[in-house]
Amino acid sequence: MLGPWEFVLVSLTAYRLTRFFVFDSLLGANLESRSKFSRRLDTWAWTAEGNDKGWVRGKVAGLLVCPFCLGFWISLAVVAAFSWAADIAFAGWVQLGVLVFAVAGLQSLLSQIERRLAHG
Repeated sequence: MLGPWEFVLVSLTAYRLTRFFVFDSLLGANLESRSKFSRRLDTWAWTAEGNDKGWVRGKVAGLLVCPFCLGFWISLAVVAAFSWAADIAFAGWVQLGVLVFAVAGLQSLLSQIERRLAHG
């Protein structure tokens, strides 16, 4: 199992990767970034009135701009990669699931703290 420092390291990695994909301007998936990717995503997923152009399109686009949604899947990937690289064996799916949710929870908490600090 992960020790406390490994847990913090994995959580911070998940947080940073989520921030990279959702907020940073390289991909610009955040609607506020107004990058080419963001404009294409808007055109692909939503009408001018703000309605989604289809259930799947709305969900995919929502996933790319939501730090909690995308953060969960990134947390899962980071835990899996770290476990594989460190050759960590889990007692079962429940133990792995608890770890993924714990990492995703800390990643979400960090996102909320950042959001509150940025918006007052």
